[in-house]
Amino acid sequence: MLQIIRSKVTSIFVKILFVLLIVSFAIWGIGDVFFGSPAGKVAVKIGDEVQYTTQDVATKFETERRRLGVPLTAEQAIQLGMLDQVIQGMVTEGIMIAATRSLDLSVSTDRVVEFVRSRFVDRSGNFDRARYQTFLANNGWSEAEFVQRLHEDFTRRQLIDALAAVGPAPKPVVDRVFAYREEQRVAQVVAIPAAAVPEPEDPAADRLQSFYDANTSRYEKPEYRSVSWAQIDPAALAKDIDVPEDEIRSAYDERAGQFATPERRDVQQILFETEDAAKAALTRIDGGEDFVAVAKDTTGVDEAGLDLGRLTRDALPDGTADTVFALQQDAVSEPVQSPFGWHLFRVLAIQPGRTTPYEEAKGKLRDELAHDRALDRVYETANRLEDALAGGATLEEAAKSLGLTVRSIEGLARSGDLKAGGRAETQPGGQFLELAFDTPQGQQSGLGEGDSGAFFVLRVDAVEAPRTPPLDEIRDQVVADWKTDRRLELAEQQADALAEKVKAGGDLKELAAAEQMPTAEVPAMTRSGRDVPESYPATLPATLFAIKEPGGVAVTSDDTQAVVVRLQRIIPADPSAKPEIRDSIASQIGQGVESDVIELLLADLRERFGVEVDQASVARLFESGQ
Repeated sequence: MLQIIRSKVTSIFVKILFVLLIVSFAIWGIGDVFFGSPAGKVAVKIGDEVQYTTQDVATKFETERRRLGVPLTAEQAIQLGMLDQVIQGMVTEGIMIAATRSLDLSVSTDRVVEFVRSRFVDRSGNFDRARYQTFLANNGWSEAEFVQRLHEDFTRRQLIDALAAVGPAPKPVVDRVFAYREEQRVAQVVAIPAAAVPEPEDPAADRLQSFYDANTSRYEKPEYRSVSWAQIDPAALAKDIDVPEDEIRSAYDERAGQFATPERRDVQQILFETEDAAKAALTRIDGGEDFVAVAKDTTGVDEAGLDLGRLTRDALPDGTADTVFALQQDAVSEPVQSPFGWHLFRVLAIQPGRTTPYEEAKGKLRDELAHDRALDRVYETANRLEDALAGGATLEEAAKSLGLTVRSIEGLARSGDLKAGGRAETQPGGQFLELAFDTPQGQQSGLGEGDSGAFFVLRVDAVEAPRTPPLDEIRDQVVADWKTDRRLELAEQQADALAEKVKAGGDLKELAAAEQMPTAEVPAMTRSGRDVPESYPATLPATLFAIKEPGGVAVTSDDTQAVVVRLQRIIPADPSAKPEIRDSIASQIGQGVESDVIELLLADLRERFGVEVDQASVARLFESGQ
């Protein structure tokens, strides 16, 4: 368990760091970085400008401890290294802030405003100030503080983009990687299924005991719990909510854009570098020559390359939409310029725009409005349920008073599997399994959130501790498992013997035929194994590519079979094939170089600005119970 938690801590912090530096603006979960409380001693200082107080560290630490999703005390989290990782994350962030300030980097307020407006919108796509203010209140920020945070985040991104930008990956490197990845090999194989091996006799008692002792983990039974719960489901509440016709009509008018389908057109284009070239081509088309033939002759592009697909106005290049949407079907446009060059467009088909009539939209709107009202009732009912339970009512009594049903499930494992077999499909999902296994026996949980907006309160009725059944209790199962493993061992021994005969000069196909074993030729495969039939072991590609030269032989296996593999031939990668894979390789190499550049940049900036961490003050803060 400790190792699982430790690995989770590490992975989360790595993700947080890279999200901060490379991927996004990390505005939804950062602690009080730029506007730390004036109370508290300076704990982290970068250069002369950037500093974090002990309270900043404590706030960030507590945020990350909650985000981990594993019940840990502060002391346990510190022992796992979380505090050190929080401090290092703040150091990294502070270094970037110091660097952007020293370079006088900044972003326009317009860009920040545009970002905010795009993130807080209502169903109609308009800026929702109420939602924005709620977000600020939930995070304890003023609008000025939040805007300042965004300025800092955008500015750091400018620095990252400027310094981490690298040129294309070197062609020789791409060539080598492509040749390695795309080399193909053809194999001759003989599969020996374990099921084809005669069933062995039952093992002796001492041998069975040894097998059981070595494989007790196979037979461990998890902790099972019996749980009861009351659920508040907005979908169920919505069915009983009546929405007046005038409200549905008003919502339809307010959301008119939601029910409008824009006109679409199937469009072809010929793209030229100059207006004169476009005019010359149009003259030929107006003179009766075929549009596709002229395109092929003048630009070398065939018909497939001319098709832009079925487009709306906003999908066309800047400055061209009016021209294209003014054309009749099968008509060709005059030359029109865009940032890409000069275009001749032809419209092949027109799909008119359509507005869904009110009568068609009414049902969907009614359901949406009823759902919104149901959510309000959910919150109200949830509060009443919590109040009733806090007042001493049992789960059954509280549920009955609110018209809710109490459901139960027995033999539930943390995985969601049932002791009786199958999955617990009726449970509400969301936090249910977590709370079911965090709540002590005989007690009720707090209010939990399920899937699709549902809420619930559960009670743990019984707990069956994890156990390993003794051998006598599961003897038949252990005997069957021993026989299965033994048959696989015998299959592997047969495969090894066959491989040795091939290495001594025998022909695999003839030797296999003598043993009444079929031989197959596996289609050409790469190291990734993407072309390997599922009937063969997943280790087949690695085994095949470990063979040095054609004619070599090896053995591999999985849980059901042993396979003799003989390398038939090697097919080198075609340097001119699969340009999309070459592009992907080049991109991956470039990203790796960018990561290296960022790492070097941080090391250089750390040395340049200087970093001071007052570990003693931080330690005293947590010793004092913060």
